[in-house]
Amino acid sequence: MRWEGVSLRLAGWKAGPGHRWPGWQVIALVDGRQAGSVQFHAHPRGAAVAVSMLEVLDGFRGRGLASLLIDTVYEAYPDAWVDHGVRTIDGAHWWDAYRDPAPGRNIHNRPPGEWAAYFMASRVAADKTRNASWNRHFGLDGHGGAEYRYRQRLEMEFIGHDKSFLRRVDMPQADPTAQALHAGQLVHLPPRLHRYVHDPGNPAEQRAHALLDHLGHGNLPRPEDHTGWWNTTPGAALDDAVHRELAAGGQGPGLPATQLVFHALPLPDEIPEYESAGSYLEYTSSGDVPVELAGLSWRQSSAPQTLHSAIFDLPVEAAVPPLYPQAASDSYLERYDEAGALRTPPTPWEQLIAGRAGELRAVADRLLDGIAARAAAAPPSPPAPGPTRADDPRQPPPAPTPRPRLP
Repeated sequence: MRWEGVSLRLAGWKAGPGHRWPGWQVIALVDGRQAGSVQFHAHPRGAAVAVSMLEVLDGFRGRGLASLLIDTVYEAYPDAWVDHGVRTIDGAHWWDAYRDPAPGRNIHNRPPGEWAAYFMASRVAADKTRNASWNRHFGLDGHGGAEYRYRQRLEMEFIGHDKSFLRRVDMPQADPTAQALHAGQLVHLPPRLHRYVHDPGNPAEQRAHALLDHLGHGNLPRPEDHTGWWNTTPGAALDDAVHRELAAGGQGPGLPATQLVFHALPLPDEIPEYESAGSYLEYTSSGDVPVELAGLSWRQSSAPQTLHSAIFDLPVEAAVPPLYPQAASDSYLERYDEAGALRTPPTPWEQLIAGRAGELRAVADRLLDGIAARAAAAPPSPPAPGPTRADDPRQPPPAPTPRPRLP
């Protein structure tokens, strides 16, 4: 490894709840910046690992970082079968130069009868064919000598082993009706609000309500850009916000960053559609999802050692917004505006006239009709005299003023 200041971070990874094994990732940080990562799914008992994505960002390539990441996976699961999957063009060149630390655990080197319970044999055959094609095209060895009967037609043998594939693994599933759930979000607050919510001298519950008012009670996160999943633990939700910030690479709107976690109470029995994984879930319904918040937690990205928390005296009504406006329920539209903010409650006068628009319009029309009828029946008024002037030739001259007689 030819990097200084490199550190590795092991954390959960969410590529969609559909996979039968939990997801994990190792993130490589160089001087605090994300430089690369490897994402994989691991059998709950550590018997097998399926690598999904290996990536090194521009500016960090060619210095052994990808090899370090894969070596870390091998070390973390010392007895597991490892499936590297299909490789890209860059991946084919990297693999050709990589020293496989445990070729005996690489399923591409072993007959499918040994590992077919963990991986679908026909899919592995397709991956091997694709990798071999890149090797031939670029003249690479690609560890071909270690591959099990490499470059031979084994399609029927692989298909024959598909019946050994165990599609399900017994794991507890996240259940929104039975447990509290937690969603993470990365937010950038205006400086004045940022100072207020991170000042422990202000009451915690008031600061939490200020956050909700700013973000919108009807604007809780949906899965997007590493955040918005609903987790069974607050720590996993906080990790989502951290990963979102790492993926951004320090690029943001120029405002200070806050890592935020929503704590939601279990939902009632009637809930929208969702897809559950072992420790998190995604609401798949296109409509809104009403929830009750028990509290919030948040911290500054620049001061992660200080975590602020508020537990509400009474649960706060909130909602995950619909995917698009047409999918919003009537109750959502009544409570929230198009930005997810609470609608302003009506004044007493507005409450008095609510629902009476037709009645009030009829009264106004009768009044206007009466005024028009009375105006039509009234006699015409005589014309008003125009103004007079002393020098107007149309008017008689004024009478002379009599002069007094002298004695």
